[in-house]
Amino acid sequence: MPERPVAEDWLALREAADAAAREDSRVLLERLERHWAAAAPAGAPGAGEPVVVVDLGAGTGANRAWLSSRLPGPQRWVLLDHDDRLLEQAVAAARADGAEVEPVHAGVEELADVLARHPGRRRLVTCSALLDLLTTAQIGQLARVLRAEAVPALLALTVDGEVHLDPPHPLDARVLGAFEDHQKRGELAGTEAVALTMDALREQGMVVDAAPTPWWVADQPWAQPLLERFLADRADAAVEHYPELEPEAHAWLRTRLVDVARGRLRATVGHADVLGLPPED
Repeated sequence: MPERPVAEDWLALREAADAAAREDSRVLLERLERHWAAAAPAGAPGAGEPVVVVDLGAGTGANRAWLSSRLPGPQRWVLLDHDDRLLEQAVAAARADGAEVEPVHAGVEELADVLARHPGRRRLVTCSALLDLLTTAQIGQLARVLRAEAVPALLALTVDGEVHLDPPHPLDARVLGAFEDHQKRGELAGTEAVALTMDALREQGMVVDAAPTPWWVADQPWAQPLLERFLADRADAAVEHYPELEPEAHAWLRTRLVDVARGRLRATVGHADVLGLPPED
């Protein structure tokens, strides 16, 4: 799981952009529903049971809030996170919606144990904006557990490294490239996470599909605070990784914040959703 806690305010700022982006992933939900229908057809044992949804890195529960109304039938959500404060918020929001929910202080390393405690023919492992924060080893472990348990996975909103800012700035590539290097520090997957995850799932014999789910950030009501935080975080991470970039990164940030304040900055930020299905028997 992430080496650093994910900031609660960042999760709130990105929620509207995430929700809009995920509308492009409905084809994956349709494939998932067909898989469940084949695995537990009407009248078969387990067909009427609630879907058990295990949400890795659940955060404040935005993934559940978006996905629950788009999954068929009754559901039982198991929310996994290492941050108890975020888990409390996620559980409170779920219960306010009338959802059946169980919080678990856990991460990828405990997923096999969690799934063993929740057997059934209609299960799902999901996450949102998590894979790039995992190591290559954790992604491999995730794929092995999914295959061993024969559980489908819907892994949403992983950044792919494609960022386009309009109008362009001469320092865009330098600052954004430094941020990407920061994402890949140590063994973290960073912007390679989508490709690494798809490869790992295929190596386990899973059937894999993906859909692009980019952010389009322009003049929406939520755009300005999101862009301000997005740009500031990139400048800060670039300087953390390459301290010699501080003068350039700060100059870039000042100019970009003026662009945002004047309503003239547009951003496209690439993300992808990945669906992994166990092979049919």
